[in-house]
Amino acid sequence: MAESTDKPIEMNVIADRVEEDAEVSELVTRLEAEADREVAAGTVTLRWGREQIAVVKRAAALIGVPYQTYLKQVVFKQALADIERAEAVLALQR
Repeated sequence: MAESTDKPIEMNVIADRVEEDAEVSELVTRLEAEADREVAAGTVTLRWGREQIAVVKRAAALIGVPYQTYLKQVVFKQALADIERAEAVLALQR
């Protein structure tokens, strides 16, 4: 355990601002705008167990995207495939 001292901690300010890489700044701006659009579009809440979330996060990490983005991509892709299959079956029944 560290001992406490009565001496004040000395701190030095080394810069008034941080230099940003232009590409990183553009990426952050784009991601913030995308997040703002998503919030405006609507919110979906899923209740999953920790193990399920861990699997999704692992898959997302393997392809290099945030897990929320991964979930949206996978669910949307599957929904399109399900619609296509259902419409094909309905067309055969006509």
